[in-house]
Parts: sequence; structure tokens; C-alpha cells
Amino acid sequence: MPANKNAVVRYIILDRMLSDQHHYYTRTQLLNAVNDSLRGIDEALQVSKRTIEMDLRDMEDIFQIDLDESKVVNGKKVIRYADQTRSIFSKPLSDDEKTLLNEVLSTLGQFSGLDNFTWLDDLKTKLGNQLSFGGSQYDSDKYTLPRKVICFSSNEFLQNKEYLGWFFSAITNRKVVSITYRKFDAESAQEIIAYPYMLKQYRDRWYLLCTPTCDKKFPYNPHFIATIPLDRIEAYEEAQNIPYVDCQVDIDEIFDNIVGVTYYWDKPLEHVVFAVHKSSANYIRTKPIHPYQSELSKEDQADLHRENPNLQEYSFFSLDCKLNYELSSLFRSYGANLVVLSPVSLREEMIENTKRQLELYS
Repeated sequence: MPANKNAVVRYIILDRMLSDQHHYYTRTQLLNAVNDSLRGIDEALQVSKRTIEMDLRDMEDIFQIDLDESKVVNGKKVIRYADQTRSIFSKPLSDDEKTLLNEVLSTLGQFSGLDNFTWLDDLKTKLGNQLSFGGSQYDSDKYTLPRKVICFSSNEFLQNKEYLGWFFSAITNRKVVSITYRKFDAESAQEIIAYPYMLKQYRDRWYLLCTPTCDKKFPYNPHFIATIPLDRIEAYEEAQNIPYVDCQVDIDEIFDNIVGVTYYWDKPLEHVVFAVHKSSANYIRTKPIHPYQSELSKEDQADLHRENPNLQEYSFFSLDCKLNYELSSLFRSYGANLVVLSPVSLREEMIENTKRQLELYS
């Protein structure tokens, strides 16, 4: 199945033309019709004849529709569905497909009831007649599985969760947004105009990832990604007459280099080495602090044990990332079961924090 996000658009056009009972079309005509429609979405969108050939093959292999290529019209070979009453969109769902769709909708159900996600509730109703098994039909109001089988961590008291739908729509429709938000330690709110790129959840809090546009207070920096907690937003609206600019950085790569959501574009990657007590080592191994975390070799472990005789019951790990508050906070949550060896700046930060705690407890 093609991963191209415009595949559905192509399928709709091809399906309509190939099922036309009154016209025959050549492959070139199919290609031109698809590209004309894609240009209506984005001038830059164009596909090749090879893409159309792959789409036609999918219709035969995936959707199991026979194509008739036996006719020649005006000296040109034409193609259409062998059965003109068929359509790839009228093919009934198999039991496996119904089960999978039901599970997907059940998973997405966590967004039901939120603004701009009302389409989920509409989709449940529309699919009510399709999601039937062995002759027995699901009630459209009970389309989900009889009991919850997957549960996501969430904070029911988190403010502004209803903003998710609006920002989801703004991102998917490439709209520039004006946001008024207040930091936890700020006396007054501030306003920015930004290009929204992603919604990300971290520790039960939702964040908007965006890049501020160019203005007097926030000069445009294509490498800077701001992370704004939705619960700190006081007002939002679409910014008019400002063209949208696509993200200039690889957001997935950004999160490969950090723990959490706070990203400092101008900070270098640091090689972090830390020791974990045997009581927590297996937990760290099976639930890594960072995807690229690794455990040091036996030789390196032996060297560090010789250099740190007080850490004989500890195992040593390393990771390369940018330092931020979330990493420090996560390390501190392990208490005496985790000791930072390097870099020096992070080790000193951990020491100072421990001293402050001792003072408070003394």
C-alpha cells in the first residue's frame, strides 16, 4: 500500500474514471486528470506515469478489481474496470478489517467530545452499519469494544485540553496562529504569532511546538522550536494575511537529541555518563531514559569501578543529548540510585541540588 499522503486523492480520481460507463481513458489521460486535481491542492504536487502504474497495480492486488485493457479507441489502448458496477470504495469490509478499524476508533476515542474532534463521533455513527460481525451488528452508540482494552495516561484536571482540536486543525490546514500565554513565573501574559507544527504530549501535559514569526520581540529563527504548554495559553486565534512557512528543521531529529520537550537549538550535544544502583539498573535497561542510551562495555565498567570505589554496586550507562530541565529532573527522581559522572556541569548541578535538599531536611 503506498505511503504517499496523496494516494487517496489519486484513488478517488482513478476510481471515478475507470468506472465511467460512458467513456474510455488512456493512461496518459488518467495521469493528466490526476495531476490537474493535485494542482488544485498544491501547485507543486505532480506525479509520474510510474506512480499511476503503481496505483493501477494496487487496485488489482489490494482492492481485487479486474482491469480491462483489451480495447483500442482511435488507435490508442484504453483501460477501464472489467465490471463497470465495481468501485474500490464499495468493497465491503472483511471481518479482520472491521476488527482493526474498531480498535483504531477505540484508541482514538480518547479525543471524543473535544472541539474539532466531533468528526470522530460522526464517524462512529456512519460506520455503525459497517462494523458488524457474523450477522450481528454493533449499536452505533456502542461501536467500541465491550470493554476498554487500551488506556493512555492522562490528566483529567489539566486545563485547556479542549484547545487540542483547534490547534490540530490549524496545523493540518497550515494556518498561522496568534497566541497569548503566560509562563508560570510571569506577572503578565505575552503574545506571539507563530507557525504551528506539532502537538506533543509529555508527562500528561500537551505542548504546542511552533516557530515564532518575525516581529520586533521575536525575530524569526527557522532553527528555533518553541514549546508552549496548552494549559498556559490564555487566548488564541488565526493570524490573518500571513503566509504559512513550513518547518525548516527535522522535528523527529530534535527529539532524538533531548529528553522531554525543551530544546535549545544553540546548545551542543553532551556525552552524559551516569551510574545506576543494581536495584534500579534493570528498570533503566528495560525503560531507557533516552532511546539512544547504552550500557558501557565490561572493560569500561571495570575501569570506572576502579576509579569510583564507592560505586561498586552500580552499573554505568551513557547517552548523547542536549542538557535540559527534563533530563535533570528525571535524574533527580532516582535519588541516590543514580549518580552523574559527566559532564561536569550536569554533575555540579546535581550536587548543588542535593545540598539544597539536605539543608531543607536538616
